[in-house]
Amino acid sequence: MSTLDEHARAGIAALSEQRVEDAITAFNAALALDASRPDLNHALGMAYLQRGEVGSAIPALETAVELSAPYDHPDHQLAKREFRENLAMAYRLADRTSAALDVLRGTIEMWPEEASPRILLGQLYLGGGELEGALTTYDALANFESLEAEQKLAAFALTGAVRAFQDAAHEGSIFLEAHQGSYKNYFDEVSAGPVSEGWYAEAARMARGEDGEPRPYIAEGARPYALARVDLVNPENGEVGSVYSEREPMIVALNGLEPLAQVSVVFPWSGWNFSVGVSSQCPWHWLTLLFEFEERTEASLAALDECVGDWYLAGYNGDFGDDATGRFHYVTDPDVTGQRSVSYTVDLGRASMDAIQALLRRLTVLHDHHPLKRVVFGASVLLETE
Repeated sequence: MSTLDEHARAGIAALSEQRVEDAITAFNAALALDASRPDLNHALGMAYLQRGEVGSAIPALETAVELSAPYDHPDHQLAKREFRENLAMAYRLADRTSAALDVLRGTIEMWPEEASPRILLGQLYLGGGELEGALTTYDALANFESLEAEQKLAAFALTGAVRAFQDAAHEGSIFLEAHQGSYKNYFDEVSAGPVSEGWYAEAARMARGEDGEPRPYIAEGARPYALARVDLVNPENGEVGSVYSEREPMIVALNGLEPLAQVSVVFPWSGWNFSVGVSSQCPWHWLTLLFEFEERTEASLAALDECVGDWYLAGYNGDFGDDATGRFHYVTDPDVTGQRSVSYTVDLGRASMDAIQALLRRLTVLHDHHPLKRVVFGASVLLETE
């Protein structure tokens, strides 16, 4: 029979080799012999995170934090802090941001001289649009001796870019405009060659029905409006092509504000009947739409889904483009998050910025019957109170 240490070593080795299943098995076996080890609970939680199971990771990480609390020796402080920071990360992934904020604030109180929990707290604030809280948090890092010069410079550049954006009185919509223009130009450039050879761009994805006739494709279980298009298709043989390349940047860096492309920073877009934010990371071909209601109900979810569905079909049919280009390609099912929110992700193809304006006008009507608290475009953090 293997000992606790043998199981622990096997788990660590498996994690380093990306054998996550084996790591989970090994750590569970070790904890069956001694459940009081905070390091093994933490290791199990991190293994679950690697497998994408945030719900399973959180209890293990919470246990690690709880069990490590009595350890006061200086040699234990780094591990204790890492346990708390990783728990905050898991809370964030689970959209439990109020819990993440509580953990990070508590961590800062326990280790006021350490920079890492402040950096994580600042990132949460930035992604949630709490810009003043983020600026205050990052400004404090200037006096931290534990922070390397390069990290201080990065923090200074980031806060400088945020303040420059605010001073210029830009609207957050400038990021959507930049991403739309950049992606359209990129799509045009990549597709030009295949189109000149007879390929079709932004073609409807088709499937044969029971009668053998082709009809627009809808994934099994998807919303009835979720018709799909492909970037490119060869009409001779039906071969499908994509313009996407992992080597090409899909996050646009605005001139003079390049640090804002490195992290998600949500800026306001004024002039609407509800709060609207736009992230500095809002890729046009994979754009997250986050809707937060004042009160989320089944009726409000249904009304929003109808609104998004009608808007998506309009984009799919080319209402926000021209005769040849500018059609929506893809939309996910709604993902209910947090206490009051729901999100979708869309590929807007080469549609114009008019698409976003059209959605917000539709939401203004929806807001009269199902009040919205805020709408955010792009990568963001949902800062909710539990």
